[in-house]
Amino acid sequence: MSSNTKVSTFFVSEKISKVRWLPDYLKESDGFLSGSWDMPKSFVRMWRLQKNMMDTYSDYVPKCTGKYLVGGDVTGMEMAEDTVIVSCSDGKLTLFKIKRGVEEDTLQQIAQSGLLHNINGNSAPCTAISVCGKEVASVGEDGRLNIVDSGSSLTVRRSSVADSCSLLCVLYSNPQEVLTANRMGVIRIFDVRSPMEATAAFMTSCEDDNRSNYVSSLAAHPTQSHIVLAGTEEGSITVWDLRQPGNPASYLSAHNSPITEIRFHRSDLILFTAAECGELWQWAQLPNIVDSEKLDKMNPWLSGERTKSRIAVSCLITGLRKSINTLDSQNSKTICGGDTEALHLVETIP
Repeated sequence: MSSNTKVSTFFVSEKISKVRWLPDYLKESDGFLSGSWDMPKSFVRMWRLQKNMMDTYSDYVPKCTGKYLVGGDVTGMEMAEDTVIVSCSDGKLTLFKIKRGVEEDTLQQIAQSGLLHNINGNSAPCTAISVCGKEVASVGEDGRLNIVDSGSSLTVRRSSVADSCSLLCVLYSNPQEVLTANRMGVIRIFDVRSPMEATAAFMTSCEDDNRSNYVSSLAAHPTQSHIVLAGTEEGSITVWDLRQPGNPASYLSAHNSPITEIRFHRSDLILFTAAECGELWQWAQLPNIVDSEKLDKMNPWLSGERTKSRIAVSCLITGLRKSINTLDSQNSKTICGGDTEALHLVETIP
């Protein structure tokens, strides 16, 4: 663990598949959402960090202020202004309204989509979602890509069979383009304007050229969305410049197990990766090249073999022995959760 961080663990008695901070534009948010999986019943829960009066080590303790029963394992959770869109293994999306209160927050279901993903008429899991403006893209085990109105009706605007095998990830790189990744490690770029057609396709890199390496998570650079990073089955990170997607710009060995989520800090150029082996890593861009006038040429993620010399990598959590499935980071706090049936709060100490 890095010397300037503090990790607090809170047991919640359910496996966590997704966590997301609630938006708060005036101050550091003290509220977040979690979604569960692999339990008899799955819930979306609202939490608020409260000052801890009992334990001198942990400054905060999360209090559950509300919960909502959903129809299957939570597979995706993304914010859209004052609402949150949740995808589940039952092949549907649910739209919730977030109501912030002085002491407690509440969650109200506004709408639920019809069955978006099915195989031979039977429901198939929705595996991932991505939100851009008023639209949400969903992919599933049926290989279908849906573009859904993220308003109060969750109406399907466009739909296409995007692949012949299960899709695991989806990402808006810009309002017109969506990336999908399948179980064989093939990434496709789709123009989501009607008709939806794949404009490019490319494979993830792998240490062993004789095997596939599926993509487990996708993330776009926060200030240069044409730079896309993929976390993979073998635990590596592959980076592409979508202006020239034919060959990867960088390939980085990282964890020794599949990466479960790869996500940038909400307001900084810091990347976080979580892995099945119970690790959480931080990848911080070194300050001497930030704000360079030639940022494209100097961006460390496009530097090939030199990338790791331009990125400071810190291990924030290790040795949990069970998967960390999800993370989200804002200001000085990072929240993560997984199969330990616990939430972990990582605080950066000034």
